[in-house]
Amino acid sequence: MRRGTTLGAVLLAGALALAPLAAHAAQPDELESGHLTDASGVLSASEERDLEARLTALAEKRDRPELFVVFVDDFESPSDAAQWADRTAERNNLGDDQYLLAVATEGRALAISYDDAGPLSEDRVLEIEEGLGSGYLADDDWTGGVAYVAAEFDEVPLPWWVWALGIVAFAGLIYVITLVVKLSRRKAALALELRTLDGQRKRAAVTLVRADEALRTSEQELGFVTAEFGDEATAELQAVLAEGRTALDRAFELQALLEDATEDTPSDTRKWTDEIRALCAQVDRSLNDPRRQLAELRGVAKDSAATLARLTKARAEAGELVAVADGRIAPLRATVAPERLAGIADDPDEMRERLAHADEWLARLKEAAARGRATAIVTAVREIERDLAEVRQLHTAVTTFAAAEAADASAAAGSPAAVADPAGGALPSFARTTLAVTGDRDIDRVAAALRVAENSVAARAGQLTAQTLAKLTAAQKSLELARTSPDPETKATHVRAALALADQVQVAAGVRSASWPDPARGGGHRRPLRTSAAASDDDGMGAKAGIGAVSGGAIGLFSGLGVASGQDGAAGAIVLFVLGGAVLGALSGAFGGGDGSSGSSSGWGGSSRSRSSFRSGSSRSSSGRSRSSGGGGRSSGGGRRF
Repeated sequence: MRRGTTLGAVLLAGALALAPLAAHAAQPDELESGHLTDASGVLSASEERDLEARLTALAEKRDRPELFVVFVDDFESPSDAAQWADRTAERNNLGDDQYLLAVATEGRALAISYDDAGPLSEDRVLEIEEGLGSGYLADDDWTGGVAYVAAEFDEVPLPWWVWALGIVAFAGLIYVITLVVKLSRRKAALALELRTLDGQRKRAAVTLVRADEALRTSEQELGFVTAEFGDEATAELQAVLAEGRTALDRAFELQALLEDATEDTPSDTRKWTDEIRALCAQVDRSLNDPRRQLAELRGVAKDSAATLARLTKARAEAGELVAVADGRIAPLRATVAPERLAGIADDPDEMRERLAHADEWLARLKEAAARGRATAIVTAVREIERDLAEVRQLHTAVTTFAAAEAADASAAAGSPAAVADPAGGALPSFARTTLAVTGDRDIDRVAAALRVAENSVAARAGQLTAQTLAKLTAAQKSLELARTSPDPETKATHVRAALALADQVQVAAGVRSASWPDPARGGGHRRPLRTSAAASDDDGMGAKAGIGAVSGGAIGLFSGLGVASGQDGAAGAIVLFVLGGAVLGALSGAFGGGDGSSGSSSGWGGSSRSRSSFRSGSSRSSSGRSRSSGGGGRSSGGGRRF
């Protein structure tokens, strides 16, 4: 009996001695009061204190997630690491921003439980799990593993909108730099152009055409304002525009001197081109106040409904002028040489184009009036009025030409002889009669021809060369001399010159420009046929920058989708990639090769890591597990072995 008692005691002692060697399986239970629960006993007292302090410091930060850690020997009920971590988190009522790291030290498994509404995404949790299992727990570095997870939780990226604001600010800076570079290049190109006499002539011609277009536009707008408010309200503005026209007349006279057959000295060329540019600058400055005063006087945005009704009625009236112009030109085609009709033959077609452009802006005016957008209303009104004014000018050119032809045909029928042009060229039909008789009636017919040319030019503001505009000025000057000359021969000479110049202007105006704008692209963007090298470079730079921005943004979008997919701040990363690609593409297009194919390949969320399996156990799916039971919609990162 003693032997049995002794044997039992030995077996009991042996069992107690071997008990620590068997792994203890733990079920989901309540966590300890702190952030760290070491049920497996793998941490020393000092390590546990240090980690608890680290986790507490993390929890005290308002913008950081809170981390709870539990060490057990193995997982039981359930044995799956992910489900065990989720149930433990639910049992302890963890919130959206509270995460649970569960580690089975003997079972060699881990899982992080998180809520779908938490600040960290699933991919971010999986990434932390991977780094923890392969880098720390695989080497039984429990303390280092917890410190690693705490450090990762302490590095929450900035919200996407912060990155977006930063990129917008960066894009603004790039835009300013681009403008500075463009201005510098423009000044350098201008300085280079002005070093040569030919460049000075070209620059003077371009400046003159642009100033003439600006003045004609203001004159057209003044015409509408005068019709609406009367001459007294616009007398001061009329005087300003008249002074501007006088200055440009002087500039055109100088331009004619530059383009005549007489060879100019370098000194005269520089003097005249400088004066032309100075006169154009003077006109541009003088137009600033009239534009502002016209806008204030009209106040079209204050009564947009009445403005819309007025312009709709004006559009209908202008539409009737097309049929009139067609009716006047049809009989002329059988009696007038084609070269004589070149200046007005296509006027009805151009009138229809202007009306189509006006219709487009009428639709925009209706939309802007409905939304109360003052700037859009003013822009639309100016475009519509300009189109309608040009329609009326084209109509006037046709009707004046037809009336002059009819008068000349009647006068020629009673004329005994016709006088040929001394230069041997073919004169207009009414020019032949005028050479024989230079009375007031004949000068009136010359004035009618000149009005045809003037209206043709006014309807094509900015689309003719400086040489053509200079001829128009010279024709006007010749007609004025013909009116005041007492000598019949001198009068005839001036009449002949005015007719020849008017005819040349009319023919030049009949060569239609390809620069007429597409109505779908918006309004006031008519441009001269002749542009300087600097202006061409700027236009090309803008086009290349736009292409580069689109290409770079597209590349940045696809790169951002590939790199930032599923990560925290993915939206911010994608915005970063798109804006960065657009900026770099614009710069590359504007100042580089212009292909616009360079997109950003870096940014926040930069490198995507390849997921490798742990040294022990198999690789698992990266998708999280959502449970159908329990509250809060928590899910684990999938669980890992290490």
